[in-house]
Amino acid sequence: MGKHEQWHPRDYTSFQEMSADLDRIQAAHDAGTLRTTGTWTSGQIFDHCAKFMEASIDGFINEQGVVIKLPFVFKLLGTTILKPTIGRVSFKPGIKIPVKIKGLVGPTPDQSFDQGMAAIRAQIARVDAGEEMTMPSPLFGKLSHNKWVTLHLDHCRLHMGFIQTDAG
Repeated sequence: MGKHEQWHPRDYTSFQEMSADLDRIQAAHDAGTLRTTGTWTSGQIFDHCAKFMEASIDGFINEQGVVIKLPFVFKLLGTTILKPTIGRVSFKPGIKIPVKIKGLVGPTPDQSFDQGMAAIRAQIARVDAGEEMTMPSPLFGKLSHNKWVTLHLDHCRLHMGFIQTDAG
């Protein structure tokens, strides 16, 4: 069976629902029944999702302090074709992160479960405390906080679908 056949996407409608799922994932980790069916570890999945959330709050800025920009054709595709589908079409496995932003939002190699879990919970806590996600996306351009929430819930739904909490 291929890794995508073992993908079971979550269905999040709020960060509270996602937090409850993180509690279940933590319990499975503690019980030793947690496994992943994709190419990333659970720590890498959490880290990647957290970095994307963080960038939507703080900005898509590389290590040199420069705002990330994608080539015009990607931005055009993102703003005219992909952006209108946010909340209407769900992400599917197999999307590759553009090289230009991979270092910014790609998973940290050797990211532990605890480090990744702490990172994603920290970003959810920021939003719960009232911080808003309003930074422009390199691909989609300007998004409202609510559109960002919708995008992040779908993005996490995709990646966390590779995390299984049973022993089988």
